[in-house]
Amino acid sequence: MRQALQVLGVFAAILLSAFVLPVCSPKAQSEATYDRARIAFQSQQYGNAAVLFERAEGEDPGKTDALLQAAKAFVHLQKFEAAENDLHKYLEANPRSADAWYLLGFLLNRENKPKESLDVYTRAASISPPTGDDLKIVALNYELLNDNADAIYWLERAAEKDPADKEAWYFLGRAYYTASRLPAARKAFDRVLEIDPRDAKAENNIGLIYESGGKTEEALVAYQNAIAWQREDGPSREQSYLNLGNLLLTLEHAEEAVSPLQKAVEIAPGNAQCHLRLGTAYLHLGRMNEAEKELREAVRLAPEDATAHYQLARYYKQAKKMDAAKKEFERVAEIQSQTVEKLKTPQK
Repeated sequence: MRQALQVLGVFAAILLSAFVLPVCSPKAQSEATYDRARIAFQSQQYGNAAVLFERAEGEDPGKTDALLQAAKAFVHLQKFEAAENDLHKYLEANPRSADAWYLLGFLLNRENKPKESLDVYTRAASISPPTGDDLKIVALNYELLNDNADAIYWLERAAEKDPADKEAWYFLGRAYYTASRLPAARKAFDRVLEIDPRDAKAENNIGLIYESGGKTEEALVAYQNAIAWQREDGPSREQSYLNLGNLLLTLEHAEEAVSPLQKAVEIAPGNAQCHLRLGTAYLHLGRMNEAEKELREAVRLAPEDATAHYQLARYYKQAKKMDAAKKEFERVAEIQSQTVEKLKTPQK
């Protein structure tokens, strides 16, 4: 009997051991969670990755860069507040992490905080030299601050760092164009097309340069090229359609302008300029009901746009709705007066 009980005791011990989970140290558990998070991130499962990275940090606080990686996942999800929270926590423990400071600078730019972003980039650069991508964000901060000269300076540095970076050249071309440096802008956009011969945005901007120089035939070809390349190579943007339609309208080809302007409205229904130009084309053609619809929508989307109010006033005048026309013309005068007053006010 005693021997039987001993055998039964050994069997019970073996049976119980099968149900006991192996003891795992916090460090090992955290490493396993971190590895799962990394795999999720690489698979672009950013929501799952963020949760797992934060869990890994909780399991073994301060021992990995899990919070930094969680912030990167949140940036991909455009959850900027969550990303910023994790970055600040990470930087408290790792104040010399250039990677974290540069990511915070990028994040602040996306949150439309250019001054704060520039301060952070300055701190990051004191730890480690910026990359070309970092310099592009610095330049975009200056653009947000309406400092085009400094934007050009940093975009030139970015293009020097990586001459094959077509985005740097594109942004540089836009900055030159804003500064009315059209030959320099043309060179920058030509450089984009050397890197990517079917870049529709660069071709569209070359069309704008041609149009600025009065070369309307060349501009029409450039806009048409940009539209064709978009159709074949990726999602369409409204700008080339809008520019083509607007130029045709300027050349008094209102009938031809309608189709590209309709496409522009279809692609970007929230763009007031698309509705304004389409409504103007309809007005030229006497298509009054359609003109009213588009021009009223343009005014709704851009209530401070004097041109939209002016075209709507023209519609009302042609439609013999004189009271409505008078009201819109008065609104045009009011907006223009406010603009003049703003220009007179000294800038702080």
